[in-house]
Amino acid sequence: MKKILGVIAVALFTLASCEDKIDLELPENTGQLVITADLMVSDQQHEVSIQKVVSIKDSLFSPITDAEVTVKNMQNNRTYTFQAGADGLYTNKTLRLQEKVTYQLQVKTADGREIQGVSKVPSYVDVDSIGLSERIIFTDTIYYPTLVFIDPPEKGNYYKYKMSVNGGKLRFIDVFDDKYNNGLEVHHDIVDRDRDLKVGDRVRILRQCIDVGAYNYWNSFQMINPGSASPANPISNLSNNALGYFSVSVGKYYESEVTFTRSKP
Repeated sequence: MKKILGVIAVALFTLASCEDKIDLELPENTGQLVITADLMVSDQQHEVSIQKVVSIKDSLFSPITDAEVTVKNMQNNRTYTFQAGADGLYTNKTLRLQEKVTYQLQVKTADGREIQGVSKVPSYVDVDSIGLSERIIFTDTIYYPTLVFIDPPEKGNYYKYKMSVNGGKLRFIDVFDDKYNNGLEVHHDIVDRDRDLKVGDRVRILRQCIDVGAYNYWNSFQMINPGSASPANPISNLSNNALGYFSVSVGKYYESEVTFTRSKP
């Protein structure tokens, strides 16, 4: 049985960084490129990471520091160049993403490889309320946040969640689509499968509205490898057999202002 225990007071914040760390299953010494680019409207600095696989057995990746990296606004054709830095991280501080606009990532490496990815910023779907839910499984009581909102009537809305507990690092939790929820009230249960919340814990939740390419990546990530620390390769939206993903999104950060407590009868 599931119970909603009470509303959590929340505040909204912009996201400073939303880079996700991913694990991939690859043969040894492939030289395969791994590109991660999770750009968000509220970011003041955007980052693209480019690595080359050297040895999965020894967890060795070689940073690519001499690539040409650009992101193009497909509405006005303006192109933004990312500057190379240490550890294969490329940054740009002038790009300002806009909702409902499509962007193209282009990477050219020194050895002639070209990789492209396309992603569109959706409109943000506001949350009406957030509360703590309770579910009893056998003799254990499980707690988790629940976000309630009205899904837009049109099809094609996708949501991604990350969560931190008691000031810890943000971790990917789940993605959802709206296949059966168009125009309806929706409850998203944010359940960390690797950690049980306790009464008194504090959480921060990053909710991103993403496009279908990013959704397919993260949905396949969790579907292929539920509970696995070394997942197989998710569905990439990058060309030329590159691994990873390119995503432009809009999101908000929800942070509890009070500890989780049971509501009074």
